[in-house]
Amino acid sequence: MSTVDQTTSAQKQRIIVTGGSSGIGLGIVRRLLADGHTVHVLDKNVAEQWQSIAGPLAEAAVYHGADLTDIPEAIVTLSRSVEQMGGIDVLINNAGIMKFENAHETTEPSVRSQMAINLEAPIHLSAAAITSMLRQETGGHILNIASVAGLKATPKLAVYNATKAGLIHYTRSLAAEYAARRIRANAICPGALQTGLANRVMFAVIQKSVPLGRLQTVEEVASLAAWLISEDARNVTGSVYSLDGGMSL
Repeated sequence: MSTVDQTTSAQKQRIIVTGGSSGIGLGIVRRLLADGHTVHVLDKNVAEQWQSIAGPLAEAAVYHGADLTDIPEAIVTLSRSVEQMGGIDVLINNAGIMKFENAHETTEPSVRSQMAINLEAPIHLSAAAITSMLRQETGGHILNIASVAGLKATPKLAVYNATKAGLIHYTRSLAAEYAARRIRANAICPGALQTGLANRVMFAVIQKSVPLGRLQTVEEVASLAAWLISEDARNVTGSVYSLDGGMSL
């Protein structure tokens, strides 16, 4: 094997992506598979739907149906995935839910669902992944997909803003706690992307407020994620990357 081949082989990683069947998550899965990584997907859809969702990707990425609001079930599913891969190098907490509502009209179900998916699931799944990573000499990486909403207050998204701000600080806390064990933690804060979380009219309004004049793409978020988990970023931890065209300025 040539030197180049050895280097390439060493960089292949075992990765779990939550919410990997649509939007940013699916874009990240596509990129990681193209880079040659082993990728498992945890998402709410039943496994039988993965074929129609992913098309040609369905055979390359292993899909696990899991309700991330059911923490015990989600942890069991993640543990099963880790066992199948023989370990885990990267957990990407991407699954998220956004609800537009006036703060004074927020309902208990709305708060519960957003807290569960956006913050509680990443906390518990990260804990389970880190437990496995601590057994490895190579350490690992927790990559959380947060949001510009966690950096800049946005009307009608008070609960969503709070969950993403919490996820950002949780990420930095993990980085501080586990750096000595070679476990990195970073966060990406995308601005608005047309992924189905909001309608076209809203995106048109948002785009007018972007300093660089355009919305970022799913592929751009996936490229940043691919770099952060790579050896090129091996000394990057506790960092929060805004990918928002300047929206958070």
